[in-house]
Amino acid sequence: MSTPVADTGHPACMAETPVVRTTTTRRHWRELIGLALDADDVYGAAALYPYARAADRERLGARLFGTRRERLALAAFAFAPPAVLAQLAALAAAQHDETLKLRLARNPSTPDGALDVLAAAAQPVPVRLSQLLARHAHAPHALLASIAAHTDDVSVLHALCENVGVPSNLLTQLEQRGIAMLQRVLAIHLATDAQTLLRLWKTTRASAVRAQVLRHPYCPDTLLHTMPASVAERRSLALHPRAPANALVQLARDDDAAVRRATALNVNTPTGALIALCFDAQASVRRAVAVRDDIPLKVVDWLADDADAWVRRALARNPACPGLWLERFVKDSESEVRRAVSRHPRCPAHLLAMLADDAVPWVRAGVAYRDDLARAVLHRLTADQDIDVLSGVARNPATPQAQLARLAAHPVPDVRRGVILNRHASRRVLLRLRDEAYPLHRVLVFEHPNLTDADRWRMRFDPDSEARARIFGHLGRTLGPVGSAASATSTTKGRRHAHSHAISQPTSEADSPQDSTQHEPPYPHYPTNMMEPR
Repeated sequence: MSTPVADTGHPACMAETPVVRTTTTRRHWRELIGLALDADDVYGAAALYPYARAADRERLGARLFGTRRERLALAAFAFAPPAVLAQLAALAAAQHDETLKLRLARNPSTPDGALDVLAAAAQPVPVRLSQLLARHAHAPHALLASIAAHTDDVSVLHALCENVGVPSNLLTQLEQRGIAMLQRVLAIHLATDAQTLLRLWKTTRASAVRAQVLRHPYCPDTLLHTMPASVAERRSLALHPRAPANALVQLARDDDAAVRRATALNVNTPTGALIALCFDAQASVRRAVAVRDDIPLKVVDWLADDADAWVRRALARNPACPGLWLERFVKDSESEVRRAVSRHPRCPAHLLAMLADDAVPWVRAGVAYRDDLARAVLHRLTADQDIDVLSGVARNPATPQAQLARLAAHPVPDVRRGVILNRHASRRVLLRLRDEAYPLHRVLVFEHPNLTDADRWRMRFDPDSEARARIFGHLGRTLGPVGSAASATSTTKGRRHAHSHAISQPTSEADSPQDSTQHEPPYPHYPTNMMEPR
């Protein structure tokens, strides 16, 4: 079978590459439409809907929105395209379908325009719908302000305060209402400004509210120079990165272990106080000292003999721990300490070779996941029979393709998933995994950068409805007439913008947490095995 579109590397790039619509492309698009219309579920049709022109949209719309049952199912589908959810919002407003409105307001993918439609469909807005709209991350600022202005319901206002997108001025207005039940969430919200935090401090005696004010990144400096009475407030002060040194010295001698532990975690804690904390009677405090990446070498010497295994474990994985002490930890009686040595970013090669022969499989697995592993050690681990070890070998980018092919046929799904998540797995190896029993595995294979578009096209008959929706979404983006044109336009604009931005503006970090922007990584972020992060 011919390739529907040119091979473009990995999925993130494919959506941005202009597609020449050939006869084959149009034929494949028509086939996708037919498959979506004939399917038992509507998710495939929903995935194609944004990339279809008027005639095909009408056919897909009849399938998607024809019955109330299908409309309700789509409204609850978190991966439904925004164009589908926007059309559902218009239908819900026109038909006064309150259940459909609630499902759309609850769906995290519902776009801002659709939320405006839902709010305008009924006046006054029902309380439950107002709560969902007030909490929705995509709710426009104007809608949030309108909700706040037209309600006194505490549950709705509380939902507003929980919305991460609420602007600072609206939070200030809510604080001025003097509602005690809102004070703690206002103190938690990162958009609350310093003046509002100061008023919260002055108008409440609640320790929970004051503790959140002291923990807030915009907490006024005047509050940080006072020593609070309650344990919760002192713990918050001890954690604050702008806490003064003299306060941290005093907090390091606090009667409460939680306060001392918070002080041990603060990067501004003076060295003298930190040394005292490394001899604390509570193991939790010493563990907090052991995880610091600026820990003095003298403290490392003292903590290396700690009776608590988790102190030694934290120290063994700490980048500040020198190789001299790793030599000692590699012989520790606790397997978790030895495992931590295997995950140390600068663990010497000869220690990794020792740990590869450890009696505990969990320790050997920590070695198997390392990208800097010597070939001889990796070859030794390929003969291991433990599932955790083989999963690490399967994920290792240096594992030979012949070994990956053998692991791809392993009876345990965790091992096969390791092969799928290996970005260096060859196309020949991946082709064996296209018929995996687990839908997630098939989707991950589909998104792997080393498959060709012809390989992906052959996966269009996936039996799982949600997996097929993911597959149809990508194929629709690359084959659909609207998706192809949008890709070409966005690519041209994106390249022009990137070029001008590189010339005219330097890269800078955001000034506040609210201004930060998430960017797509160059390689898809695949979920990892649960055993790997430890």
